[in-house]
Amino acid sequence: MTLRSAVLRIMNYELFDVIVIGAGIGGLVTATQLASKGAKVLVLESYLIPGGSAGYFQRQEYTFDVGASMIFGLGDKGTTNLLTRALAAVNVSIESIADPVQIHYHLPNGLDIKVDKNYEKFLQNLTAYFPHEEKGIRGFYKECQKVFNYLNSFELLSLEEPGYLLRVFFQQPLACLGWEVLYL
Repeated sequence: MTLRSAVLRIMNYELFDVIVIGAGIGGLVTATQLASKGAKVLVLESYLIPGGSAGYFQRQEYTFDVGASMIFGLGDKGTTNLLTRALAAVNVSIESIADPVQIHYHLPNGLDIKVDKNYEKFLQNLTAYFPHEEKGIRGFYKECQKVFNYLNSFELLSLEEPGYLLRVFFQQPLACLGWEVLYL
């Protein structure tokens, strides 16, 4: 049976409000958000395991990441908790072990940069390689922090909904105005 015929067969029974094709991170988050709002959701995945680009495959004794090497979103606050919030919306929680190094770049000529979860430690790691650029690096990341703080003050919904944008403006006018001032 093909995926298309399976979907058509399921749809004929009208058991589900929504069928999500693909159990990657996007499909899984979409499904949990819809389910948390009361929709009957079916997720279809053609691979053996869910995860999409966050998945893996094995060859002999080696394991390879399919795409992303880090699952972003299992934090406990800020924008780092997207998956935590999505799972909580359907009354599921998981325990995760945080790695203080979020990303580790191994670059040519011995350039080994760790993006530490501790913001100051990350900046120290980066400026240790480029001490003559410290002022510029710190200035750049200060602006990035402003953008992060503005975005983090908004509720996680679609930016394509005019009603949501208007509601965000009235709930967080200073953050919205700050965003505008930042980029004028």
